[in-house]
Amino acid sequence: MSIIGIPNSYSIPGVSVNITVDSDIASDNSFNVLVIGKASANSAYATNPELYVITTLSQLGTDFGTDSDVYKIVSQYKSIDVSTSIYALNVIEGTSTETVSNGNITEINTSLLTTSQTTDMAGTAVSASGGSGTGATFDITSTSNDAKTAFTPASVKINGAGSGYVVGDKLTIPNVGTITVTGIDSETVTVAESDLVNLNNALPNIGNVSFDIITGRYNSALAIQALDNYFTGTWSYAEETYGHYITVYQQNDITQAIKDSADFNKETCSAIIIPTDLDPDMVLGSAVSQIAMRVQENPSLPLMMFSLDVGKVSIANRWNKSTRNTLFANGFCTIVCDTAGNPTLENTRIGATTDAEGETIGDTTLETRFQAVYIAKTYRSGLSKYIDNPRIIMGDSDTLPVVSYVVTPSSIRSDCINIYNSLISDLICTDLADFKTNLSVSVDSSVIGRMDVSMIVYLAQGLKQIAINLTVEK
Repeated sequence: MSIIGIPNSYSIPGVSVNITVDSDIASDNSFNVLVIGKASANSAYATNPELYVITTLSQLGTDFGTDSDVYKIVSQYKSIDVSTSIYALNVIEGTSTETVSNGNITEINTSLLTTSQTTDMAGTAVSASGGSGTGATFDITSTSNDAKTAFTPASVKINGAGSGYVVGDKLTIPNVGTITVTGIDSETVTVAESDLVNLNNALPNIGNVSFDIITGRYNSALAIQALDNYFTGTWSYAEETYGHYITVYQQNDITQAIKDSADFNKETCSAIIIPTDLDPDMVLGSAVSQIAMRVQENPSLPLMMFSLDVGKVSIANRWNKSTRNTLFANGFCTIVCDTAGNPTLENTRIGATTDAEGETIGDTTLETRFQAVYIAKTYRSGLSKYIDNPRIIMGDSDTLPVVSYVVTPSSIRSDCINIYNSLISDLICTDLADFKTNLSVSVDSSVIGRMDVSMIVYLAQGLKQIAINLTVEK
């Protein structure tokens, strides 16, 4: 199933959505939200990585802790949306050991000069030049002739280990020689695992549950990469559970925000940029709940202008139109404030501004993803009757008895058109005539028992702007 009106550079869901109707695919059209975060250390769920079904806030508070990010997000979410099914995933943040060094010199080899000098080079805490680090000093001894008129270096020992050196560094002391670093300090320490590792470990616990929105505070480049890797599977024909990640990015410095925008350059992610005046958990709960409700009302509706009601923004941190346009162009969902500082989620978008080849993406609207999922679920559900009950494939030109278990390309084509008509009635799609022209149904010649359907769907668009060219004359 293809979606037109979008540049070919825009991959899933822009160009094509794979839909498989077979015995392994459920036709569940429910809308689900998942909050990923971390249960409090002393909570009942602290070490439990299993997918959690949220029933009541009080039970969530007991299991995850009322001070957890999951509880705070869900608490705000449920103050607006009380009907959507919502789940939680506890990310167990692991640790690993690694060997670290301060670059303190512990061992050296020396190549001492053999030419006698008239000045004694012996000394303590003598500095050397060269190498990667700083601060190393050495104690030097010498030998001399009986008259004490000729001196040669005899030994060099470490006095001050310095820092920042690496094995192989070469240091020089005038009139003494060259020192090669052969050993530095090391110790084994426990370090936190990266977001990539933690989320890669956590996300498989979702299983085959389909989530339309996944949300949470994880917003590092590694976290976004882990989630994008996960969605690559859910949007493929092998899984078809789809989903989109919505997170929040807090920053007052616009220059830094633009630099960090590359972290969110994914078609599977949306990042709402907010100033430090606002609580990230409350913003996520408020924004995601309203997005979820509007999508369920109709996925073609524009996902914009959501009043957040989560505090006020100081005058210094309110962004003007030009700044918001810049942030939006760099991949962020933006907020706007009224004169009292009340924030509104002004515009949403996917985080990607360019595709894998570096080409500019034409359609960045968040609605496209939800429309694509709605259409995919509708067709999968609408055509599942051909799989739920045994059928025999016959050709359109065959003379057939009137029996219920025969299926032909024309019968599937007829149902595809009927389903598309319902999508038009649902205000998701348009242009039935063009859809019929491009619809193709055939018996697969290479895979026994499969019918192939190719279609182009034409998405309805939500109104986002009215451009007025006003000319004034006297």
